[in-house]
Amino acid sequence: MPVRATIAPLPEPGHALLRVTELDAAPEGLTISIQRQQGPETHLADDGWRRTETWLMPDEVTRRGEVLEFHLGPEICDRLAGIATIRLRVREPDIGVVGTTVVAWPAMLTSGAAGASGTYDDTVRLRRRQQPAPPPEPELPPPLEIAPEPPPPPPPRPDLRAARDPMADIPKRSGATRWMIAAVLVLLAVGVGYYYWTNHLHPPEPVVAAAPPAKSVRETVAEFVATKPAPDAMLAKAQEFAKAGDTAAAFLVYRHAAEQGSIAAQVELASFYDPTQPAKAGFPHDGTQAADWYERAALTGLAEAQRKLGLLLAKGGAGLTADVTKARVWLQQAAAQNDADAKKALDGLPK
Repeated sequence: MPVRATIAPLPEPGHALLRVTELDAAPEGLTISIQRQQGPETHLADDGWRRTETWLMPDEVTRRGEVLEFHLGPEICDRLAGIATIRLRVREPDIGVVGTTVVAWPAMLTSGAAGASGTYDDTVRLRRRQQPAPPPEPELPPPLEIAPEPPPPPPPRPDLRAARDPMADIPKRSGATRWMIAAVLVLLAVGVGYYYWTNHLHPPEPVVAAAPPAKSVRETVAEFVATKPAPDAMLAKAQEFAKAGDTAAAFLVYRHAAEQGSIAAQVELASFYDPTQPAKAGFPHDGTQAADWYERAALTGLAEAQRKLGLLLAKGGAGLTADVTKARVWLQQAAAQNDADAKKALDGLPK
């Protein structure tokens, strides 16, 4: 989905702060893809530029309120010197791409420390910024020697006197003792009466356990994706969510299935962005995203995807420039498969 992003250079050369807003995702495990427009190798990795998309995993990603902050080091900043704009994509584990945008790259000082790392996986981890060494702890002075305490004086010798009558110290029972016994009996009677009243005459209302909090859409989809369902199962689950009116859950499952290669899911996902179709609640139109997903399905020979891509290119909109020449090519391919709507659209194109 479209997000907003800004780049802020940091005082240390070769370091910058990428701030992303309008992205509801946890910072743990997020990766980014950076693409430039020039040259055959357009995707940035930590060892240079590659032809295929590479996912970079910064060591520091934090959330501050509604803003996600990605700390970028020389592996990115030094290699983007002189580039005006980049295409940024953010991917969430077990979900897929959750945000995409185009952001201007500011002029900034470079460190000259970027070098080849020798890694060629599709996900690479960026080096953490070096933290200053902590100051040495001050040495404590040696403990003072404490003189030992003098031994206690010997106890006094007992005073030998004549034996007393052992019964002389026993106090005689007085009226106060009888009052204390009576008070204890009264309190005991009150306690017994209160117990009988609360447990037999007026028992307390039973305590009903509170219902557990409802799961969020992302948690529900993540649990389903964690079962590693087949593309057909994901497509059926997305259609089930859509039928129940849960558009957000349907979108997330369609996107995951589309990234796994489901052609039908690619067409459904494109319809969320297609400006030629009615907008779905909470999903703004994006002509570039719609054309990208339609084209993936159209390249497999699906007539429906070829027709919808042709109609979109003929009209344009939502950031996509109309291209009648390309629209005619895709509509002709769909019409060659006896797609009646594609034939009708061809007749309506300007000659």
